[in-house]
Amino acid sequence: MAELPRITVVTPSLNQGAFLEAALRSVLDQRYPNLEYIVLDGGSSDGSVEIIERYAPRLAYWHSRKDAGQADAIATGFAMATGEIFCWLNSDDLLLPGALQFAGEFFRDHRRADFLYGNRIVIDKDGREIARHVWPWHLTRAHWALGQPLAQECCFWRRALYEKAGGIDRSRFFVMDYDLFFRMWQLGRFRKTTRFLGALRQHEETKNARSQDVRERELAAARARYGLREPGYLGIRLLNRWDRVQRFVEKLVG
Repeated sequence: MAELPRITVVTPSLNQGAFLEAALRSVLDQRYPNLEYIVLDGGSSDGSVEIIERYAPRLAYWHSRKDAGQADAIATGFAMATGEIFCWLNSDDLLLPGALQFAGEFFRDHRRADFLYGNRIVIDKDGREIARHVWPWHLTRAHWALGQPLAQECCFWRRALYEKAGGIDRSRFFVMDYDLFFRMWQLGRFRKTTRFLGALRQHEETKNARSQDVRERELAAARARYGLREPGYLGIRLLNRWDRVQRFVEKLVG
């Protein structure tokens, strides 16, 4: 069999010591044979550095120093990456078992695919499952106009697509994934799997919990920049019906 492609995983972190080790282990314990794992800490003061140091021999690179924010850390990681396939995992989220092997085999066997996304599990601060998100197979501009129609921790993409799209925007505080993924969606071939690839952790200190106003402002600015207009009442009803059909079909084939 052809060699599995190198996958670069980047984890940005700042004072997420309560969840950081679980995130690191969710990547490293998969034992993917061609992994490059880069962890960039923004100068944490909560014991995160001691956690990272315990796993340092299994990391390709890590540092702990002040940066310009999450997007800056992710962009820095991808700039030094040598992998063919990229993804990033926030330090309070998880990759699900087997996700790396699945992604590696997928890109090895589907040379024309540029981007892979799967479904998401939502967990609480103690790691208990509280919800599941199943994303549409067929994405449209209407999906993007309503918000991000896929889960960042469940996405993998080719380095070539990332570079073609211009990479991550370091100035974004909240919607760096939305902005990057939409630009890549315009340029690349997206494929979806029924598999659940990652877990989003909900807790009181997430940006979603603390900075919804910033998110809404950045999302509105992104919509305006890309000429995305929310569908009207009828459009939303038709889109929701189409998505329900897609989820029903996915259950049948899954």
